[in-house]
Amino acid sequence: MDQILPSAKARKALEERIGKLEEEGILSPGREGIMLGALVARPKGGGEVVSYAFSGALDGRLLVDGFVPPCFSVHAFEKIVERYDEQIHCYSDRIERGERELEPVRRALSNEALDQIRATYIFHSPFGKFTFASAGLDNPPTGMGDCAAAKLLNNCLRRGWEPVSLCEMWYGASTGGRISAHVYNPCDEKCRPLFRHFFALDLIYGDEAIVVVDKESGLLSVPGKGPEKADCVTSRLRATFPSIPTLPSVHRLDMDTSGVLVLAKTEEAKRCLSMQFEHRETDKRYVALLEGLVKDECGVIDLPMRLDTEDRPRQVVDWENGKKAVTEWRRLGVEMRGDRVLTRVAFHPLTGRTHQLRLHAAKALHPIVGDRLYGRQLPGERLCLHAESLTIKHPVTGEAMTFTAPVPF
Repeated sequence: MDQILPSAKARKALEERIGKLEEEGILSPGREGIMLGALVARPKGGGEVVSYAFSGALDGRLLVDGFVPPCFSVHAFEKIVERYDEQIHCYSDRIERGERELEPVRRALSNEALDQIRATYIFHSPFGKFTFASAGLDNPPTGMGDCAAAKLLNNCLRRGWEPVSLCEMWYGASTGGRISAHVYNPCDEKCRPLFRHFFALDLIYGDEAIVVVDKESGLLSVPGKGPEKADCVTSRLRATFPSIPTLPSVHRLDMDTSGVLVLAKTEEAKRCLSMQFEHRETDKRYVALLEGLVKDECGVIDLPMRLDTEDRPRQVVDWENGKKAVTEWRRLGVEMRGDRVLTRVAFHPLTGRTHQLRLHAAKALHPIVGDRLYGRQLPGERLCLHAESLTIKHPVTGEAMTFTAPVPF
């Protein structure tokens, strides 16, 4: 998982904290390695506070002064362990003595205890509490929710603070490819599924100037008209980061389209990014599934477009009054879904008109699968159009940065 918050402030605080813990003898470089973390946050009253956490346990302890607590009830955890521990150890002893037929019994008992422990985890987001079960994480990997980053964000959001800077650092003996004093981003396996619920968004990257998300299909990029259309990427983002601009969006994806979306965290970044999109200095790549067989390998679609004022929000091709719209495309492969022949295509839009790829596909190739406006949508089917990658120049550093999101169909 990429960086989701800037790390500089939190890293400095964490290094200072580690130095003090070494002086106190709580930490020692020669001990078994552990992941430590720091989070700088902004309370509603102003100012900044720093919190610290460790992954798993520290010196065998779940609760340590100066560190945020786990995301579960320690008292309930200890009761469950006390209830099952002796019986599980008894089975283990008998299995070691040759009673292998007891292995399924021990496994079932261990899983039962683990399920009860997982049920004690309570997480927080700006939109309320959630559990593994309510988040649809019925079989989370061992250790999910126990990472330093998860503890820190959970504590931060529980208190209603705005996260500002996050850093996780490995301390102690190097193991599993982790090196002491090195900074690591949250992992994809244990952190990303949980963080989607912390933020109500799938964050790809974040720093002081920008946030990049993998927008889900069916979610608006910006608020629509009416309270029923208030839920969107920008409103969810502002729930966690209230200090960002009221309207942080610099470009949009259709509600039905998924994929990479960049937003600004400052007005200066917003102006810079908006100019890049206006002057076509960005590079966008999409992947789509089309109804039917596309025989050609690649091509260019040049069809001018305008809004159909009698049938909003549909767009139409208009050679007289339409705005120039150009799309490069390349065939990626042909697939079978039951008796349906589908073609997977990569799109590279050279202009950025509303519904450009959907209309161009329908008029020059085949409609996109699940397109309710320009094709057909079967029950339960999504629009199979995804913004796979986006390249921009960072609004502060000027560095070219490419962000990607895996195609979900």
